[in-house]
Amino acid sequence: MSHAAKQGDRSELPVAGVLSTAALDERLAIVGTSGSGKTYAAKGLVEHLLEASARICIVDPLGVWWGLRAGADGVSPGYPVVVFGGRHADIALDESMGAALSRLIGMRPLACVVDLSELGSAAARRRFMAAFAEALYEANTEPLHLVLDEADLWAPQRPLPEAHALLGRIEEIVRRGRVRGFIPWLITQRPAVVHKDVLSQADILIAMKLTSSQDRDAVGGWIEGQADRAEGRRILADLPKLSRGEGYLWAPSDGVLARVAFPQIWTYDSSRTPKRGERIATPRTLAEVDLSAITAALAEARKSEHTKNAIAGGSVPRMAELEHQLAERHRLLAAAQARIAALEAEATALRSRLDRIVSLATEGAHPVAPPVPQAARSSPPPATVAPKPASVTAARPRAGRPAADAEEGNGTLHPAARKLLTAFAQHAPARFTWGQAATLAGLKPSGGHYNAGRKQLRDMGLVEEIANLVTVSPAGMEVAGEVPPAPSSAEERLALWCARLPSPAPDMLRTLAAQGERYIEPEELALALGKKATGGHWNSGIALLRNNGLIEVSGKRLRVGALFR
Repeated sequence: MSHAAKQGDRSELPVAGVLSTAALDERLAIVGTSGSGKTYAAKGLVEHLLEASARICIVDPLGVWWGLRAGADGVSPGYPVVVFGGRHADIALDESMGAALSRLIGMRPLACVVDLSELGSAAARRRFMAAFAEALYEANTEPLHLVLDEADLWAPQRPLPEAHALLGRIEEIVRRGRVRGFIPWLITQRPAVVHKDVLSQADILIAMKLTSSQDRDAVGGWIEGQADRAEGRRILADLPKLSRGEGYLWAPSDGVLARVAFPQIWTYDSSRTPKRGERIATPRTLAEVDLSAITAALAEARKSEHTKNAIAGGSVPRMAELEHQLAERHRLLAAAQARIAALEAEATALRSRLDRIVSLATEGAHPVAPPVPQAARSSPPPATVAPKPASVTAARPRAGRPAADAEEGNGTLHPAARKLLTAFAQHAPARFTWGQAATLAGLKPSGGHYNAGRKQLRDMGLVEEIANLVTVSPAGMEVAGEVPPAPSSAEERLALWCARLPSPAPDMLRTLAAQGERYIEPEELALALGKKATGGHWNSGIALLRNNGLIEVSGKRLRVGALFR
């Protein structure tokens, strides 16, 4: 960059007046809302690296970093940074070039911007980055600053199925990449949705204006232990009030915790949002870059990558697409199996009722006289007496009475009793609370309909109750007849319960199941669902899951029950 446009040798200046340039070789995170000045501040730090001729690669999904090539006035040149992709590309990109480009970057002394803004869809950018991060980790061995703008796109807290491989590689680079030369910097406007195993690895944090309580909580998790609690609360309370370009800078290894105002950058501000009616002029002068060797090396890397993929039997993007399709089919299959199980249970209940109706009709058409006791056979027949009018009351079956005798009353089970019995029989010999059984049976565990069914099962001896847990009795199994098999896998059980639960419990249960063994805070669960962890609707969902034993609670933290792990 032309030193005429600068005020001294910036490589010797402390960053923002408080941080040494040497500290820029640490893992760094910059967080702040859109418009807080975080990208502008990051550019100022990157300029220090460029002054020192550091190897640097900036992953830019928004197309806002190309201005490093021009001076702030748009007339003087900037730094000789190669721009791959985007509207200001030196070399165009497509989504198949991720691995080849990263091998080039990993093996050459480059300063470059990888602009993904014109790559197409979000899925295309993820596929590019999955191949890019994988190959870059293999190829790089020398110090390389890897700046990940919009880091939540590459390391999300809740990744889509097809994004797990990318998250895994980014986590590998951030957590263990130092041995391979990586110095990762993360920039995000939503720290709450960056995977905490990635964000927590930052050695230095710059927190600019943050208005969301979830995002401030994520910052609070990082600074815990770096400042006393009162100081931490004061700083977090300050974050929504910070002006553009202001931020708190924590560098524990340098002993720095300060509120700073970041200085004006020396390069063209290509990330500035135009004001209403304003047309931003394009810089007339860009720093010269020798592209001949880079173009030739990239062509060779693409050829090598194409050969490698051909030998492997297909392209990485195609494999990722197929994995996504397979995951989606598994999800649809689990949902279909749960629906089939529910329909089979209903069909079984209907068949049993129909068989009973046919049996009663047959008995009515061909009455059979009861057997005559032996004593009565030797006695003379009684005199014929006109019967007296009388009211007849059917005896109520007693608990523990065999089912065949118990059904003599009205000849069939109450609909709620049939549903409950089918649920118990399907999952025998497992024991449930009555509330759990009601949910499995698709019933609301209250009201006259449910209570009548429960009472009939108890009175007829079709269930056994021990310590408030209920299972089907041998007599109940006989009455239940053939029932669909219980789901055998955690995925099938999850699909079955989600099909039975009312909103919002199914979404809560699926989200917790995706976390496996991990406990999470209610606020994290709410954030993942786009809800607030308050209010009657939210509390009813949590209560339903807890009362049915489907989740485990530790303090306020939640995780999915063992049934689904």
